[in-house]
Amino acid sequence: MEEIEYKSITKSAYVDEGLETLRLAGDIESTEELKEILLFNMNSDFSRQTCWSQVHKRYLLSKKENINKIPLVRLTDYQGEKLNRELMYLNYLHREPIARKTVLELIYPRLLTDGPYILSRAQVKEFIKIYISYSEATMVKTASQITKALLDFRLVQEEGKDVKVSYYEPSIYSFLYGLYAEYTPGMKAASRFKILNPSLEHLRQKAHFYKLLLIKPSMLEPYLKMAWEKNLVAYEPTGGLNQYVLSHKTLDGLVDYILKEE
Repeated sequence: MEEIEYKSITKSAYVDEGLETLRLAGDIESTEELKEILLFNMNSDFSRQTCWSQVHKRYLLSKKENINKIPLVRLTDYQGEKLNRELMYLNYLHREPIARKTVLELIYPRLLTDGPYILSRAQVKEFIKIYISYSEATMVKTASQITKALLDFRLVQEEGKDVKVSYYEPSIYSFLYGLYAEYTPGMKAASRFKILNPSLEHLRQKAHFYKLLLIKPSMLEPYLKMAWEKNLVAYEPTGGLNQYVLSHKTLDGLVDYILKEE
């Protein structure tokens, strides 16, 4: 497995600008053409270039020749603002490893043991010190940007200068996007397994996607049953295991089916 390089985060998640870009990208094939028509409302060319580089890295980076074929672009506005933000959030975490690490190893485990709780930026800063080393100002900024991203994507609630972390219930389509991205080909940054029929137990013990989405473990099976009812996965009980077949085989295949059923 490729070694993960952790870096600081000093720039915003650019959620609004990212969504604007994704909406425009649906009718455009190349990043060059997209960049030419984007008009971010910022006070300098430097700010606009910084915004573009971050938006491109987090939401548009792909080996696909045509950006309008990227799964995130194709699903933009499929089901409203909530789904848009959840899918962008997953992409953001896969492009910002230190933020993903923070959710997986600080935020979610504490939710399991404590239930809903208050998280401070200082606690995030202490955690990320294990993985990155920069100036004090950069460490503070990184902790702040990770926390702010969770707020901007609306996964947590503001609580004074801190945030309140609770279990979250995403759209079924965000759940499946995360599942397919992790278990099938299509998104290199997210892919961890090549298993098209994971068992419920494997998902519960090994999967990251539901933890990133702050889903309560007991909700895994209800989400999978909902997906089965929509023909988005198949159910295959084998040898006493509740296995779920990712019948659309890739993230692109899943998106094809979702859009076909619209």
